[in-house]
Amino acid sequence: MLDPSSVSAEHDSDAVSEDHYLNVLDEEEVKGFWEQAGVRGGKDDPCFDIDWDAAGKEVVTHPKVKELCEAAAARGGPRAAVATRQKAAALAGELAASVEMRFAHFTSALARFGFQRLYSGLIFEREQLLSLARLSVRAREEGRSIVYLPSHKSHIDYIVLQFSLWNLGLGAPAIAAGENLNLPVVGGLLRRNGAFYIRRSFSGPDSELYTAVVSAYIEALLRRGANVKFFTEGGRSRSGKLLQPKIGLLGMVLDPVLNGIVENAYIVPVSIYYDGVMETESYVRELLGSKKRKESLIGVLGQGKHLLAMRRSRFGNIHVRFGPGFSARSYIDNHIAVQRAVPNRANFNPVNTIADKQLLLKALAYHVLEEINRVSSVTPTALVGTVLLCTLGRGIGRRSLINKVDWLRGEVVRSGGHMSRFYDFPGELTAEVVDSALTVLGKLVQTFTGLVEPVYCIAPGMHFELSYYRNMCVHVFIHQAIVTAVLHRAVQMHRQDQEQVERADVMSDVRFLSRLLKREFVFSGSATASGSPPKPASGEQWGQDIPLALMRNFESALELLVAEGVVDVCETGSKGGAISLKQYHRAQEMGGYDHWNKHFTFLCSMIWPLIESYWLVLASLLYIFRNGIVIIGEKPAVSHMQSFAKTLVHMGHVQYNEAASEEPLRKALQTYSELGIVRWARRTGNQGEPVVALELEPEYRGAEDDKFRRLVQLADEVASYRRCWREQEGPEEYPDYIARLAFGVSRL
Repeated sequence: MLDPSSVSAEHDSDAVSEDHYLNVLDEEEVKGFWEQAGVRGGKDDPCFDIDWDAAGKEVVTHPKVKELCEAAAARGGPRAAVATRQKAAALAGELAASVEMRFAHFTSALARFGFQRLYSGLIFEREQLLSLARLSVRAREEGRSIVYLPSHKSHIDYIVLQFSLWNLGLGAPAIAAGENLNLPVVGGLLRRNGAFYIRRSFSGPDSELYTAVVSAYIEALLRRGANVKFFTEGGRSRSGKLLQPKIGLLGMVLDPVLNGIVENAYIVPVSIYYDGVMETESYVRELLGSKKRKESLIGVLGQGKHLLAMRRSRFGNIHVRFGPGFSARSYIDNHIAVQRAVPNRANFNPVNTIADKQLLLKALAYHVLEEINRVSSVTPTALVGTVLLCTLGRGIGRRSLINKVDWLRGEVVRSGGHMSRFYDFPGELTAEVVDSALTVLGKLVQTFTGLVEPVYCIAPGMHFELSYYRNMCVHVFIHQAIVTAVLHRAVQMHRQDQEQVERADVMSDVRFLSRLLKREFVFSGSATASGSPPKPASGEQWGQDIPLALMRNFESALELLVAEGVVDVCETGSKGGAISLKQYHRAQEMGGYDHWNKHFTFLCSMIWPLIESYWLVLASLLYIFRNGIVIIGEKPAVSHMQSFAKTLVHMGHVQYNEAASEEPLRKALQTYSELGIVRWARRTGNQGEPVVALELEPEYRGAEDDKFRRLVQLADEVASYRRCWREQEGPEEYPDYIARLAFGVSRL
């Protein structure tokens, strides 16, 4: 169990002096690190010892590529084999990266200028760097690679880590970058700083050959001990939370180790986060339904004139944290041993069985993301943004804002989270932290002066953008937030009828919400031994077969809630104890559950907007299927649902602006598809063309006399977790024409 007092003590002991941190933008600090760690950066960086050209040239001789050439020869003769070999060489040329001295110097100077204009510092924890330096030396001695797996929140993530590792002398890595970044001039510059460009999709007529070439190239880098970096999430997070992992490139890294071609490699999770992210405005446009622009550096480079004109330190600090590096070989061996100890898995073999390999990759990917969450720190902008979004009134006074930020900082530490450097020292006053955060947040916060005290509120239309910063700390509280949302449902359903709720019943509801929101968060223990959960036949079954990891998360969250005074745990009860609702009943006498406990209300507000989104999708599905409307394709379906959601938000039927965000609506639809509620079926359009239409799964269609009953039950179940759900209207009470305008009446 988590001991809150030990967490606080640990973090207080961390905050001894500025020596705990290192600013890579300070050249004197970097030189001091060289002496302390026994490394040399710049021109002495070990990345210059790698034969980058040879790695690209030998791709055509790789066994997988040769096998495809032989297959081509069998089909089309010697000329086909030559053509395939030439194609492979051309694809390898598209990939080939290098780290060249003069380009590295030039790019480093350019990056330093940009960082110093935009940010106050590029901050690392010194002990983490020293540990990484020891791992780097060890890897070089063994001829092994370090695979960096960072979070991805901004385009400049590419430059942040490359610039820092090169200057610190830790071996600048080869970077897997999307081909959309291969722009004129810029693309060549990045390529000579380690970037190798890969397609966003491996599908196409030459997909098999292209996959073999990319795998061969990564293997060639690993055999030479070159460090490699790519983003486990794939694309940038538009919401501030970690995205679900992509395992394609991870599989290509692990393959040589699994097959014994490369003896080992070291994996290092990396958290990169910002006080202020430059792209949040464009993220919000996309989440509100605007067409997603092609990812490129143009957006960043286009701000060059502003870079020269703007005042320095507009965006605060950049923070980089490293999780402990670990051996890929040891992880594989341990995972195989654990799996083979499970009944009916004695033959677990990720080398020869695709399903077993997928399970291994998924477990590794989630482990990396959990480590990223664990080492990430909460920034002042996240604290202020969270407090503003959780404020029930129109605005908040200065004194109250400062007090709540200070309280929230304590809750982050008590819940096992970390605070960023800016708020780690006793000498830093909370008022100064708040002022700094407000400066970075800028136009997102509206300030009213000339009053008894300054009053702050969310600027009109800025809820979405501010929610990005709140989402940067939601991982700290997510397990507690789910438990409190369940308790909120319990007290709203039972009111004064009972004094306690069975612990096992709460656990079952926690299971339900956790599975519902599994695409939204990286839960501890996300990759279970049993793999992906089976599709349920109905919502009632979602609470069964509770995994051990979820039970541990529940117990830890409950202990924290008891320590905070949100609830009490009783020994009585028929199913292993109960949770007391006495605090709620006392709060009722004071005016309702808002008076229960400030921490309770705060935690619920972290998850209520998402529950609203998932309910909105079910309300949309009910209207679509009841009226026989045919929706073609996921993108149009989400677009219609978002129009419906945004209208209800502005009409006041839905409380949270963020509930109409494109991302949770899309994830909700995907979740309901995965859980066997809806499906995408191939049909014939009006003109005889093949289309993919949204359909209700047969189990949810029901007979004529109870048609859609189970879908209605599921919608009611999700609605019961909404805030004050019994006082809100249901979809049947909304004006019918709103849904009709949102979804139309198209039929095949």
